[in-house]
Amino acid sequence: MLGFSVVIGIVFGFVAALMAFVITWREFERHKFAGERLFKEAFQSGIFTFVVFLLLSILAGFLLIRFVVHSPMFIP
Repeated sequence: MLGFSVVIGIVFGFVAALMAFVITWREFERHKFAGERLFKEAFQSGIFTFVVFLLLSILAGFLLIRFVVHSPMFIP
């Protein structure tokens, strides 16, 4: 179950990171950034977004395992 949440985190984290990269790129481009700094800022935004989505997915998977799957009311 935890492995599944990691896969979900990687997939959706990648999509979110790509969107964050594009949004940051366009916004910084509007504010007259160019070249290496523009790429660096957009890339940092994408990496941060990916890490946040991955960590939140792992946390959600852990909480589901801990409190839902192993609860006495769960009947497989």
